[in-house]
Amino acid sequence: MKRAGFALAVALVTIAAAPHAVKPVSVSLPAATVAFNDGPNVETARAYCLTCHSAEYVYMQPPLARPAWTAEVVKMRNAYGASIPDSATDAIVDYLLSQNGPK
Repeated sequence: MKRAGFALAVALVTIAAAPHAVKPVSVSLPAATVAFNDGPNVETARAYCLTCHSAEYVYMQPPLARPAWTAEVVKMRNAYGASIPDSATDAIVDYLLSQNGPK
């Protein structure tokens, strides 16, 4: 138990010293120049997609068919932790297809 107490003491000293070593960083991002165009379920796409990346990023992607857009939305949720509910997946995919689906 002495070892656990020592480790706790070291951790507390490290935490107490940390504020002097950490400096805040400020980042200025450029203004968005591209917005989502109107389309089916645009508000759902805005609500869930624009929390992580820009509309421009979406429009830079190659045109994808429904299975590929669905896989992308599921990947955003499962791999990257996007807060997209399962119930919004089809609406977002419908929007993405209307904007950047195969011609």
